[in-house]
Amino acid sequence: MDYSGTFARHFARLVWLLRHDAKNVDEQKVSLRALVTLSRSGPVTLVVESDELLANDQRVARALAGVPDVISQMAAQRLRRIEIGLGSAAADLLGLARTLAGKVVSRASGTRSTRKPPSPRATTITVVTLADVEAEDASSRPTVVAAAEATRRTSAGVRQSAPDVSALSHAEVLGALDKSPSAETLERLLSDLIDVAEYSARIAKPGIVADILHGVVSREARLREGDARRTYARAVEQLSKPALLRAVAPLIIRKPQGKQYYYEVLERAGEEGANAVIEQIVQARSIDERKAYLDLFVELTWRVAALRRMLGDSRWFVVRNAIDLLGEMHAIDAEADLIALLRHPDDRVRRSATNALLRFGTAGAMKAIFDAVSESASKGRLSAVGGAARKESRATVGLVQAIEEEQDADVQLAMIAALGRIATSEAVDKLAKIAAPDAKLARKRRPAAIRIAAVQALGQARTGRAIAALRALADDRDDQVREAVGAALALAQ
Repeated sequence: MDYSGTFARHFARLVWLLRHDAKNVDEQKVSLRALVTLSRSGPVTLVVESDELLANDQRVARALAGVPDVISQMAAQRLRRIEIGLGSAAADLLGLARTLAGKVVSRASGTRSTRKPPSPRATTITVVTLADVEAEDASSRPTVVAAAEATRRTSAGVRQSAPDVSALSHAEVLGALDKSPSAETLERLLSDLIDVAEYSARIAKPGIVADILHGVVSREARLREGDARRTYARAVEQLSKPALLRAVAPLIIRKPQGKQYYYEVLERAGEEGANAVIEQIVQARSIDERKAYLDLFVELTWRVAALRRMLGDSRWFVVRNAIDLLGEMHAIDAEADLIALLRHPDDRVRRSATNALLRFGTAGAMKAIFDAVSESASKGRLSAVGGAARKESRATVGLVQAIEEEQDADVQLAMIAALGRIATSEAVDKLAKIAAPDAKLARKRRPAAIRIAAVQALGQARTGRAIAALRALADDRDDQVREAVGAALALAQ
C-alpha cells in the first residue's frame, strides 16, 4: 500500500513544522491537505519498532523531515501505535499532529485512547498507549499458574482432546507439535503460533517471533513429504510476512551468536527473507553493521532474485541500492540487467550500473560501458565515465582510446579524472603523456586545462609512478601547470 508511506511522510513533515516552524502556516496547510486526500485511500497504522517508524508495516526512512520527531515523540508520550481510519477529518489529523508536536490539545481535537473517554464527537483516529498494551497483554497473557493447572489436569488423567493452548507459552505450543498431534490439532497449534507471532511483532518482542519462525521452519525440515509437511509449508508461508521478517532480521546484529538460527528462518522465507535483510543493509548505521548483514545476505539463495526485482522499482534510490549490492556481490548473473540500466534516465543509477559492471570486468560488461561512453549524448557519457572510477585494469584500455576520440571537453575531463581514480600503471602512463608539454598522441598542442586535469589526476593516483611523473613536470614552462604540479605533489605525498 504505497499510499501509507506517502501519508507517513506528509504527517511527519506536518509534525516537524509544528515543532520547529510553527509560524509557517502555509506549509502546514499544504501538508494537511495532502493528508486529508491520502486518508481517503485507506487506513494507516503508525507504529514505532526498534527505533524505526512503520506505516502499515512499511518502514519509513529516518532521513525524511520529521520522522525522527515522530519516533521520539511517540516514545516520549508512550504511544504504542496510532490508527488513522479511512477518510479522517482535517481537524482530527491536525489535532493528532499537534499532540505529537507536544502542543496542548483540547478534547475537541479528535484523538483519543482506546481506554480513555472518547471526545464529544466521533473520530476515526485511535491512539493506543503502552499502558493500554501492557494492560491488554497482562489480561491475555497465559500465566504460569494456568500452565501448571493444565499440566496437573493432564497428569491426573483428565482427558483433553487437544492441549489447552490458551494456557501454554509459545515454547510449550512448539513442544506440543512434537507429540504427533492429529491433523486437526496440528493446524490449530500452527494457527495459534501464527497469531502469537503477529501479536509479538506488534508489541516489539522480536525474540518470540524468531523462536516461533525457527521452531516451525526447523520442524518442517525434519518431515518427509506428506500432509503434515504441507500443513507446515502453509504455516511457513503465512509466517513469511514482511512485518514478521523485519522483526527477525535486526537480531543478526543484536544477537550475533544466533546467526545460523536467523539464517535458517530467512533462507526458508525465500525472496521475502532476502528483502528483509536488504532493508537492514541499506539502513545500517555503521560499516560493521553493514558487513554483518552482508555476510549473512550473501549466503541466501534468493538474494540475487530479490535484488533483480528491485531493479524495476520506480524509485531511483531503490534501484541504485540494488545495483550497488549486485556489484559488491559480483553477481554476474545480473549483468544483462545492469547493462540495460546504463541507459536509465537517472544519472545516479547510470553511475552505479557502470561501477558494478566494472567490478564484473567481463568482456560484455566492458564493451557495454565504453559503448555508453561513446554515445552522442554528452550527459550520458559523463555519467558513464564518472562511474568508471574503480581500480579495474580492464577499464584503462577503453578509456585511453576514448579520451583521444572524444570531442566534448567536459567528457574528456571526466575521463581523465577517472584514470586518476583507477590508478593502474597504464592509467598513470596515459596521464603522464597527457600532462607532458609535447604529448605525442595529440595532433596539436594540448590546452592548459587538459594538462592541468591530467596533473591533478596524477596527484589523486598517489602511486610511485604518478609521483615520478609529477616531479618530471616540476620545471614546466607553463606557470599554471607548475602550480598544479606543486599542489598535486603536496596532495600525493
